[in-house]
Amino acid sequence: MPVTDTLPRNRISNTIHMEHVTGGLADSALESMCNDIVTLWSNKYGAGAQEILCKAYDTDAKPNYPRASVIVGQGQAWSCTQPREIALVLSYSGEHRGNKSERGRIYLMPQLLTSGSAMSLRPAAPILDWALSWYAESNESLPDLGGVDWKFGVWSKTYQKFKQTTQAWVNDDWDVQRSRGLRESTRVTSVREG
Repeated sequence: MPVTDTLPRNRISNTIHMEHVTGGLADSALESMCNDIVTLWSNKYGAGAQEILCKAYDTDAKPNYPRASVIVGQGQAWSCTQPREIALVLSYSGEHRGNKSERGRIYLMPQLLTSGSAMSLRPAAPILDWALSWYAESNESLPDLGGVDWKFGVWSKTYQKFKQTTQAWVNDDWDVQRSRGLRESTRVTSVREG
């Protein structure tokens, strides 16, 4: 998602992993999954004409080029008047929550909601509910994308395997993602002997 401007370096992104359970997969099926993901993002953020881009890749291809790509609202940046580095984390895992190879996370930006959510010391209950709905809301969440042939989960680079998620949680604590901050446009300096 391009937030504040359309410069490639200022895009905000998340990586999610889906597994197709019935074997081989045509690029058209991947494009359909990208459409589902774009629709989910659009619905959860209440998007109007803002850009959302989704690309599908294989986990083990080298070099790894996108097999499918879907974009809506091309060139229309999201407006944000609050710090972009602040995120709310939706964490999810397989059966063993303590096993790092079975955990994943998505960094959400409630400050982009069209209802205009103000930042407070801690995320309010409605914001926590909104974040958890990305996983928990029946037929409108990550585990339901693509229907019964798809599973949402975590790809372990260490074990080179996919693990389907069974639980998700959101804490009432903001996370800071420095990589989401705008790149500097101005720098002031002072040089002197001390």
